[in-house]
Amino acid sequence: MGLGDIQLGFLLGFLLGFPNILVALYLAFLTGALVGIILMLIGKANLKTAVPFGPFLILATLVTLFWGDWLAGLVINYLF
Repeated sequence: MGLGDIQLGFLLGFLLGFPNILVALYLAFLTGALVGIILMLIGKANLKTAVPFGPFLILATLVTLFWGDWLAGLVINYLF
């Protein structure tokens, strides 16, 4: 993560609000890790390859805007 990703995440936190920003960050890290693993498995990347994180933040924000409350409810019901 670079400084631009942190600034973008901060801005998205204002857009989404408290519980939904946690859902968006979780989705962004999960999809980023999944894509990174897939890239390593097919030989397009290694551990030193930089993968931009901004697109994953944007995608997770869009998903959270539409289904954030439902996803947050699932997490709360699962944990408690």
